[in-house]
Amino acid sequence: MTDAEPGRSAHEGMKELLREQIAKLYLESPDFNGVAAASLMTVAEEFSVDPEIVLTELVAEGAVYANFGHEMVNPHILGFPHQSAADNLAEVRRRGGMRSAVLYPTRATLTAMEAGSRYPNAPYSAALALGHAQLESVFFRADVLGRYRDDPRYDYTLDIGGEIRAREGTPLDTYLTTFSIGFDRDPDSNEIVVGVPLRYLHDLSPAEQSYWKSFEHERQDWVLHPDWVRPHLMGEFPERVSPYTAILMEMSLANEICDAIGYPALFRTLYEGAGRPTDYGYLIRPTRRELSNFIEQLNKLLIDNLDQRFFRRAGISLTEERRDGEGNTYQGQRGTMNMLIEWMERTVRHDPENMVPAAATILKEIRRARSDAAHTLRENECDLATWTDQRRLVVEAYFAIRTVRQLLQSHPRASSVRVPEELDEPRVWPF
Repeated sequence: MTDAEPGRSAHEGMKELLREQIAKLYLESPDFNGVAAASLMTVAEEFSVDPEIVLTELVAEGAVYANFGHEMVNPHILGFPHQSAADNLAEVRRRGGMRSAVLYPTRATLTAMEAGSRYPNAPYSAALALGHAQLESVFFRADVLGRYRDDPRYDYTLDIGGEIRAREGTPLDTYLTTFSIGFDRDPDSNEIVVGVPLRYLHDLSPAEQSYWKSFEHERQDWVLHPDWVRPHLMGEFPERVSPYTAILMEMSLANEICDAIGYPALFRTLYEGAGRPTDYGYLIRPTRRELSNFIEQLNKLLIDNLDQRFFRRAGISLTEERRDGEGNTYQGQRGTMNMLIEWMERTVRHDPENMVPAAATILKEIRRARSDAAHTLRENECDLATWTDQRRLVVEAYFAIRTVRQLLQSHPRASSVRVPEELDEPRVWPF
């Protein structure tokens, strides 16, 4: 045996030990975390082996990934799929060595170990065990949410992003802290999907993970909503609000203006925050029944919710002359929608863009569609065009309530009310 062979054997032994230790610490950490290179190097130095050389070789061979926070601010989680071995080795050299890195086993290393077998019934936990990135998103058909939306044992919200929590005192253990609405890259497609990063799917029980797995979309090239990505993945503030949220904000602002000008509130009930209806938002199934239910929610929010006391104060007649079947006249109660339209037409002074007629048109459409659905038996047809129909309805409904609020704001005493930037500019997404 030559003098070089014992040294070489120690070198290879340390390489294998470090490879195994990095993988072991990753798999046994609470959140699939990396391990600081400095701590491993300090131990390795006691064995007369240069850990810098050993770890650099592991990076070059594609067995270990060195994370310096160069792809994500926090190097202690693998947020995005790691670089190639060649690119990562170049980053190591640019940084002047390994000591400041946080180390991870690569997918090749974990696959060779069959690390996913630790989670036989939890496919998304298994994916993390196999080295997939924590913020790598999986896309699902939107109807995966039906189980939670329609069960009162869950607290469920859905907007640009959403959340699902099992309520206290129930035997359920579902806890999904966030997910995003996803969209097709094709601008002509309005289909809605749900995107969830692996890290959050990992929080689900094995049974829940299996349930979600059954709803995985056959395509995985969808786009997360940009205003979910900003706060959750980039640490930035959202730029806009959804039209669903904007409608609720406009309702609250309208009532605030009413208070400032000495009028009764326009809307009897506000639905921001915890009071938001669970089925007010993006359709989770492209069916006529889902669309009808959504239109019913718009009708309840914007028409049935109007307070007659506002119109009495504004000098709008609450009754109108009618005739019964025998030709006798009587005073009948007017509908709140007609009273709102009359108030808008009386109040408006300058409307070059015809916003008041447009508002009247969409309110009448909502009322008519709600009435048709209530009095007609129809098959629950599946039609992808319902997503397009909903998008148009909610955007036009938003402009209608915005028009109402702007007319209220024209009152001289309304100047004291601050309009949020999202509504003033406005910064509202068209989807």
